[in-house]
Amino acid sequence: MREAAMGRTREHGMVSGLAWAASLATLTWAGLGLTGAHGLSRDDAEHLAAAVHDTTPPTGLRLEGGPNPDGWYSAPAEYRWTAEDRDSGIVWCQKGSVVTIDTDVLRRVTGTCVNGVGAAAHAGFSYRYDGTPPTLDPVAEPAVVAPRRVVVAVPRARDALSGVAGQSCNGNHVLNTRRPGMHRVRCVARDRAGNLGTATVTYWVVGARGRKH
Repeated sequence: MREAAMGRTREHGMVSGLAWAASLATLTWAGLGLTGAHGLSRDDAEHLAAAVHDTTPPTGLRLEGGPNPDGWYSAPAEYRWTAEDRDSGIVWCQKGSVVTIDTDVLRRVTGTCVNGVGAAAHAGFSYRYDGTPPTLDPVAEPAVVAPRRVVVAVPRARDALSGVAGQSCNGNHVLNTRRPGMHRVRCVARDRAGNLGTATVTYWVVGARGRKH
């Protein structure tokens, strides 16, 4: 009878741990946007706890929907953690929403996944947010050129937050100066967060006796 009582005590402990995990899954961390996510239902988890002896936390905790390789978000997004547990399964994992306030200050987020017996694994990541595209002030040098002479368009992009990752005009192709008249060139710039900015600049091709109007 003593062994049976001890078995019921262990089972009760497992179920209590699951009740804790299910309750925790309903909480929302307003500052981080974290909420409960996918996994087993509470009833399924309680049945598992009574039948499975699992002493290890989930493994392979990983993030889905994370920032770009430079650690930036540029638009509203959701992320979530996933994990694996071959013994008792995953009851739930946290998920959250990106805080869409432009800042170059790292924002740290920690996530948790819980298995069928209430054991938890934790992981975190950091990100910055920049939802503003670069600005361009392109110029053509020279702005007036003779036929078949060289003219260069310069994008002159700026980005005060994440910084300019790349910029070009006319796809970095040589500008056409064979046809007289006004020519318009498109310039683009991308910042490290992935925002794209565009602008245009014009130049004139005039003959020896011509002039622009």
